[in-house]
Amino acid sequence: MALFLLHVFHALRGRPYRLRKAPRQIKTEGNFIMTLKQIILSLGTASMLFAQSAQAGWIDWSSPYTGVMDAGGTTVNVTLSGTPWNHVDGDHYYNHASTGYTSPTGTYAGMAPSDLIRVNTGSIFTLTFDKPVEDLYMAMVSIGAPWKSVTFDFTDPFTVVSAGPNRWGYNGYSVSGTQFVGTEYNGILHFSGTFSNISFSTTSENWYGFNFASYDPAVTVPEPGALGLLGISLLGLSLARRRRALVK
Repeated sequence: MALFLLHVFHALRGRPYRLRKAPRQIKTEGNFIMTLKQIILSLGTASMLFAQSAQAGWIDWSSPYTGVMDAGGTTVNVTLSGTPWNHVDGDHYYNHASTGYTSPTGTYAGMAPSDLIRVNTGSIFTLTFDKPVEDLYMAMVSIGAPWKSVTFDFTDPFTVVSAGPNRWGYNGYSVSGTQFVGTEYNGILHFSGTFSNISFSTTSENWYGFNFASYDPAVTVPEPGALGLLGISLLGLSLARRRRALVK
C-alpha cells in the first residue's frame, strides 16, 4: 500500500517512481515524504474509526418496548411486543474481563453490544422495524443455567457466531433447526436476510437478556470520503512543492 501511494505521489509530480535512489535525492525529499506519511496515517486512522462507528447498529432502548437503531447511517425506530422485565445499560454484562471486553476473540466477537432487554418469564416476542434492516445480530446474556435450560424458538434460521463466558461462566448450548437451547450461554447469533420484523418465543428462568443490531463486521476499508480527502491532500502537497520550487 505504501509503495502504491509513493507511485501516486510521483505520478502527480510528473516523474516515474524508481525503487533505488541516490542518497542526495532521498535527503532532499525526506521532509516532504515524512509529511506525506503523517497525513496518510492520520487519514487512515480517522477513516477506520468512522467505519467502525458506522458498523455498530445496536438498538438503543428508551423503554422495554421502544428503541432506535442506527442501521448503516439510517435511523430505524424499533418496537418490541411481549413481556420483557426491563431494559438496562448492558455494558456491565458485555464488557468486562470474563467476556474478553471488546476483543474479536471474546464472547461477543468484538461487536461491543450496548443496551440489554432483560426477561424473567416465558413470552412471545416480536421486534418490528419501521424500515427494512439487513443482517440482524442478536447478543445474548446468561441464557439458561446448568440446572435450568432456556429455549428460544425462532421463526427464522440463524447461525451461532460466537460463544463464551460471562460473569456466571459458560455451560453451552444446542441448536435444532430454528430452536436454540442455552444452559448458561453467552454470545452472538446471526440472522441473514432483510427484515421488517423478527419473532421468537422463550421459556422462563430467573433472568436472561438480549439485544439486536443491524451490523456488518466485515467493513474494514476506509470510507470513500476519506479516500477522497487523501487524494486531495496528495494533490495539494504536490502543487505546494512545485510552487516552492518555482519561487527558488
